[in-house]
Amino acid sequence: MAEVLTQPQFQVLTHQHTGTRTGRIYFPAVFLAEYHAIVKEWLDLQEIQFEERDVKLYGDGSFRIYFRSNSPKKQYLNLIKSLPKNAFI
Repeated sequence: MAEVLTQPQFQVLTHQHTGTRTGRIYFPAVFLAEYHAIVKEWLDLQEIQFEERDVKLYGDGSFRIYFRSNSPKKQYLNLIKSLPKNAFI
């Protein structure tokens, strides 16, 4: 039986030649059902840059996004801080 993810999965990727750091987040459908408004606000921040080709939508309503910012990890932590305290129980 497959595991159902309920929390975002985050990674920072570093390009081996340029050193450019990119954030990658997978947002599961279960998480988005509850927190879609918060995720939308976060994606609208000026500090988060991405293009349409950086987003992959899945049939179950989940999506993966590659984004650029000065500090991808800091931006991800800002997203987590904006969630209700019970979001990661």
